[in-house]
Amino acid sequence: MYLSLGMESPGKTEVMTFSKFDAVVWSVMALLAGLVATVIFMGSRVGLVVVGQTPPPDAAHVSALTPIRVQFADVLASAPDTAVTLSPFISGTTILEGDTLIFQPLTPLAPDTTYDVTVAAGITGANGRTLHDPLTWQFQTGRPRILFIKPDPEGPDQIYVADPDGDGRQLPVQLSQAYATVLDFAVAPDSSQIAYTVLTNDQQMSGTADLWLMNADGANQRMLLACPEAMCSRPVWTPDGRRLVYERREILNPGAPPGNPRLWWLDVSSGQTVPVFQDSQLLGLFAAISPDGRWLSYVSPTDQGIQLYNLEDGSGLLVPNRMGTAVSWHPRSDQIALADIITSDTDWGVVISTVAIPGGDVTTLSQSENGGLDVDDSNPVWSPDGGQLAFGRKQARSAMGRQLWLMDADGTAVVPLSGDPDIHHSAFFWSPDGRTLLYQRYNLQELYAQPGVWVMDIQTGQTTEIAYPATQPAWLP
Repeated sequence: MYLSLGMESPGKTEVMTFSKFDAVVWSVMALLAGLVATVIFMGSRVGLVVVGQTPPPDAAHVSALTPIRVQFADVLASAPDTAVTLSPFISGTTILEGDTLIFQPLTPLAPDTTYDVTVAAGITGANGRTLHDPLTWQFQTGRPRILFIKPDPEGPDQIYVADPDGDGRQLPVQLSQAYATVLDFAVAPDSSQIAYTVLTNDQQMSGTADLWLMNADGANQRMLLACPEAMCSRPVWTPDGRRLVYERREILNPGAPPGNPRLWWLDVSSGQTVPVFQDSQLLGLFAAISPDGRWLSYVSPTDQGIQLYNLEDGSGLLVPNRMGTAVSWHPRSDQIALADIITSDTDWGVVISTVAIPGGDVTTLSQSENGGLDVDDSNPVWSPDGGQLAFGRKQARSAMGRQLWLMDADGTAVVPLSGDPDIHHSAFFWSPDGRTLLYQRYNLQELYAQPGVWVMDIQTGQTTEIAYPATQPAWLP
């Protein structure tokens, strides 16, 4: 069967014919054109599409420090002031980052708690599409756990994790599976990953070390940065979790000791690494980044002090300091706490001071009980709410062990939390809820003693041993 169409031209009549197949093709093309038109017409009516949520719906054992993230199919343009709410309620800040909405709680989430998340309607993409209906889901937080490095006489030192109860019901679990000794580590801001330093080869004693990365549960262990001619160590995360700053000590000749420390950046996703400063010869160690991500502090041996470097505008502040140890940043990023030596004609002591940022005003907090320079204070660490400082204290110029003390942020209400002069306390870390202190202790009177990791309930004073021998304790919130 054919369909004929006659066309006349001067002196000639032309006939075009269409087969049944041609008719079917034209019908299909017409249908497709109709569908495309419908999609275009309905496109503006389709809402903003959600690609994924973090934490995922019904997730369990979620970190108390995790941010709430919602990824959409389009780049975001705007969102309501209260775009994300949590129940139980918790305050936070909301930002738009490309196609992702991020809610960062201002305080840690409560442990062992079910949270209901509501993302409000009205979020708009750059293409004009809007989230028409609220998005809701649930997740449950877990309990903070404790990380540490456990010396193993039968193999290289590794990273372990343990329950804070320390009641023996569950033995520490080994996380890292490094081929050589793990020197140190750092937990990502959202507790999802752990960066750590691994010696290149224990047997060769070359002094070189690489940076590695693994998930918080020990999965997906991989080399982050190879340093065949340097010792790369002491990684520190930026608050957004995208970069690390680390110490790099070049080894100029095989078998030679590592050189002076310099600070480098490392992009976690790309592996690209560059010096922190334009002058790559500047020395720096014990880096720390303010909670708001604006300031980098580090010990500057050349300047004999603590350098504070503004990462946004390049400005700086030098705080003279003879101790040469890391500082503790206030949760609001507006001051630091640090220890320093003070002297008189015939006496000396070590006191804790705070420094206002960016002004530089110094306030000495340590007060001697006898009115002289008879205190040796160190290791100040801010509580999560910034209201208190935990620190170590011993009598100056004595062989006694350093004790764990507590004081208010203004230097008042100074109280001891331990009192055994034969035990040395160090490496203090607050739990996310501010109720427990994690620390390292060492028995000065025990022959062949090794350090152990302990926790203390601040309200009751109860102490619990977590692991022995063990070093470098840290919370995995």
